[in-house]
Amino acid sequence: LTSPTPSAPQLWRDPDRIEELKDLLFDFDTYDSTSEQAVLEADARWLKDHPNVRVKLAGHADPRGDIAYNLALSQRRAETIKQELIRMGVAENQIVFATGWGKLYPNCLESTEECWKQNRRVDFVRAIH
Repeated sequence: LTSPTPSAPQLWRDPDRIEELKDLLFDFDTYDSTSEQAVLEADARWLKDHPNVRVKLAGHADPRGDIAYNLALSQRRAETIKQELIRMGVAENQIVFATGWGKLYPNCLESTEECWKQNRRVDFVRAIH
């Protein structure tokens, strides 16, 4: 009897992702959104122009660090973006929830800084009710 081998990480794109909204990227080991201010402002404008759209914010981390740390960091990223969007005038009821997925759903699988940066993000998913 052999043990199952863990599968390699797979790229996964949420089918409910809102393409009009851009991912917000983060520097290593931070949840500060100031480097993405222009993207965040554009996303806030789009959400205010589409008040019937409800979103889920999904925070992510790169594969470095342990699981618990990355889950907490990705959660802080999602919460930070939620608070910034509300501060910019997005209605609080448009943001159904903000959660962190850690390193579970990568955008890129290479072991390079450029790839890791793509994985350190918050993306927007349409909340279906």
